[in-house]
Amino acid sequence: MSSKIGVCILSYNRPEYLRKAIESVLNQSLRPSWIEIMDNGSDPSVRESVRGWIEDGSILWKGESVNKGVHWNFQKALTRGDSMDYLYIMHDDDVLLPSFLKEGVGFMLNHPELVALACNGYEIDSDGIRIGNLHNPKRRKSVEFFSSVVDMVNLYMKTFMAFPSVIYRGEFLAGVEVPSRFGQLMDVVFLTELARKGGLAYLNKRLFEYRVHGGQDSTVFKEDDWRLLEKYYLSLSKDFPRLSWRIKVYLVRRRLSRYWKKIKRKLFC
Repeated sequence: MSSKIGVCILSYNRPEYLRKAIESVLNQSLRPSWIEIMDNGSDPSVRESVRGWIEDGSILWKGESVNKGVHWNFQKALTRGDSMDYLYIMHDDDVLLPSFLKEGVGFMLNHPELVALACNGYEIDSDGIRIGNLHNPKRRKSVEFFSSVVDMVNLYMKTFMAFPSVIYRGEFLAGVEVPSRFGQLMDVVFLTELARKGGLAYLNKRLFEYRVHGGQDSTVFKEDDWRLLEKYYLSLSKDFPRLSWRIKVYLVRRRLSRYWKKIKRKLFC
């Protein structure tokens, strides 16, 4: 493949995980054009832990003196897609399987209508031990296409798209804004709005390892973020009337589920 592929790794104070993430990118069967660490104000020891790769030119380092927030860092990484055919933005605690880029970019080459592609993955614990799957592979189709905002809303009313696995087509990223006001639920709105530019797809192959840690469970997301997402969905129900009833039913079910889980935590924790 002669495509230009860029990989940005979002980093903040996790040197051991960062090294494993870098190694997994360097071990790809399809090597990217460049790997850039987007460090968000880490302790100087983090840069020191990867200094050898910086000095030999294996990776680039773009560091900030202070932490400007994860959404700010993601927005900065998006701008690196302007001159790339494909851009992958990686979290520093995840690990790629060797065929991740080859499989993902190869699939997108065969589907020029796509602006982004997600995949399945293994869940791993803090020690890197596999503990499950992001999606049960038996409950998803081998390939799923989402060609519109309506398709994405229908997806999120049933399941989710693995945000840390998404590969983007660079030409569509110019001017794309990160909806940071949605907090931990930013990715839902971001990917749904991206469908206005073209299709998204899901490849049911476990091509990366997603590290599970505290704060990722949707039951502990801020209530204000959920409320903003509800307003977003209600605005979409006006734009797409055929979704209106389904969205309202989904929001009621979602709210009841959150309340019930809160009650259980208070009773049993």
